[in-house]
Amino acid sequence: MSGAGFLVTLSTSFLSAVLLCSGLGKLATPRHTRQLFVELLRVRRGTALTLVRAVAVVETVVGAGLLLPASRGAAAAAATGLGASFAAAGLVGWSRRTTLPCGCFGRPERRPLGVTNVLIGAAVVVLGVVVLALDPSAVLPPDRMAIVTASLVVGLALLLWRGMVVDLVRPRTGASVKS
Repeated sequence: MSGAGFLVTLSTSFLSAVLLCSGLGKLATPRHTRQLFVELLRVRRGTALTLVRAVAVVETVVGAGLLLPASRGAAAAAATGLGASFAAAGLVGWSRRTTLPCGCFGRPERRPLGVTNVLIGAAVVVLGVVVLALDPSAVLPPDRMAIVTASLVVGLALLLWRGMVVDLVRPRTGASVKS
């Protein structure tokens, strides 16, 4: 595989993994992002929840679309748009001095929406442009691309949701066991 092939494969797989984890995280736990939408967009809770679910579905569909050769270009363009919107949201959060985290992956981050989100949004834009600009024939075949992306999703999920993973594997303490 050429250097360009490696770059586009890694960019596509990483971008797909990030969008899949972000979308699925929001679908599983929309509460944190909903709170942020209520504050920033000044909408009702029900409307905010609908918007969070819509964003989550779009992220998930775009992440999956990056893996299919027929939809990769459109998905990369959509990912670029999502990245720009993430950066814009970060700017709005920073300018309004929000104290709420974005809940981007279905969990409350330590930092409020702001500069970090601008940088993440910019990185998503760059990855989307890389996928758009480089030769799609240089990418791994779809079955191998799916394996690379699935590996990244698992790694990213373990990193993002490590607290939940620890809670799942840690034995309960203080609970009585009844026979």
